[in-house]
Amino acid sequence: MQDGVMLKYGRINESSGDASIVPVTMVASQVVKAQSGRFVFQVAGAATLVVASSTTIFGVINAHEHTPAVGDIFSCDTDLNGIWRVPINSGTYAIGMVGDYCDLSSSSDIQGAALDISTRNHLIIVNGDAVNNNWVDVKMNPSIWGTGLGADD
Repeated sequence: MQDGVMLKYGRINESSGDASIVPVTMVASQVVKAQSGRFVFQVAGAATLVVASSTTIFGVINAHEHTPAVGDIFSCDTDLNGIWRVPINSGTYAIGMVGDYCDLSSSSDIQGAALDISTRNHLIIVNGDAVNNNWVDVKMNPSIWGTGLGADD
């Protein structure tokens, strides 16, 4: 909460339309929290929540808080122009970070920005909460978008 108001995380700019929405099948047992990011990467055709060690990023699933079952299919926003508000898991936002890279991390099943880590460079910072350090606005890094594999791999 910020100033008595529940923060809303998720996409904050206008969508490019249905062209960037694709269906993805989730890996089972991924815990999806309401006050969390929902960035995923692909593993053998199944969407998995991005963690600190993930080397690629694919999109953001549109899902409510729950634990998906085997075969659950979600809409996934793959728009590289999308801007998402996510919680800050570590580090302190400063205005000088705009345009910098950072990683995603998971803490107590909350996916958020690790502002003090830029090993995988999952995200590009575009804005943030310089007062309370609760959130940061980010874009997916296009240089690691996709699976990193060829179709014949």
